[in-house]
Amino acid sequence: MSIGDWLEERAGFKKYLKYKLNLLIPDHVTFFYCFGGISLTIIILQLLTGISMLFFYIPKPEDAFNSILRLSNEIPLGWLMRNMHRWGATILISTLLTHMANVFYHRAFQRPRELNWLSGFTMLFVIMLFSITGSILPWNWRAYWLLTLWTDYIGTWPVVGEALKLPILRYFTVGRSFVIHILLLPILSVVLLTFHFKMVKRHGISGPF
Repeated sequence: MSIGDWLEERAGFKKYLKYKLNLLIPDHVTFFYCFGGISLTIIILQLLTGISMLFFYIPKPEDAFNSILRLSNEIPLGWLMRNMHRWGATILISTLLTHMANVFYHRAFQRPRELNWLSGFTMLFVIMLFSITGSILPWNWRAYWLLTLWTDYIGTWPVVGEALKLPILRYFTVGRSFVIHILLLPILSVVLLTFHFKMVKRHGISGPF
């Protein structure tokens, strides 16, 4: 018995792949239905490139930018890791917005898919928090002004804006943003995505109008 046959007998990878490839796709499904899967692919790439950069990034205000420069200029393929991660963050927000616009257009947020919509909508906010905390980490002039702009925007919120502005500026230091970015948000993402995909599997692809 070959290693492949031995592994197939115990894991059933080929059988599972054959089953997935033979699933029927409804006629009304178009390219725009793929943006959920495209977003998941980018999230996985963000995870892989983020883990790679963890070995070189130093989450201290005085060392953060220099560690990014070293990653980009001295580490083999470091420039590729960083640029994939940076551009992936921007593209991810675009694909998620396209996915949600498609869901909204096809009214797939209606009964019984309300929880699909709510979990996906919450995931969009989590991704935006990823983007904000990730932009702070290099701690260069761009990171400083992005943080300033975000807090100025929050300061415009009625009633609570001014009260939140100063605490946010004090809290989102490089070290805390780093912990939120690599620990808290990934845990929250795993929970949300697991729930979201369970709901998608439960209710299936939304039908045509």
